[in-house]
Amino acid sequence: MELTSKDGNMVVDFYPIKDFSNNIINNRMLKVLSFRGDMQKKMIISKDEFYSQVREYIMQYKYKVTNEYYPAQYINILKTLDEQFITKEEVLA
Repeated sequence: MELTSKDGNMVVDFYPIKDFSNNIINNRMLKVLSFRGDMQKKMIISKDEFYSQVREYIMQYKYKVTNEYYPAQYINILKTLDEQFITKEEVLA
């Protein structure tokens, strides 16, 4: 699912994720933030966070749904979670 800000500068994409055996990971989503076409950040979020964030982007920030097609993406979940942990450590340091 693709959400776009009112001015078109910020785009948030949400994708279901799957492992390399093509098994959908049901309780997680991939969130990709892009600013003016440049990818800024990727993160794995829970399905509950996904529903909450989509609602917040649309209701509070007035983002528009610009694409409802969101194919499942292959993800190395251990590597991605490790990258998120390292990023959080850097912020705390």
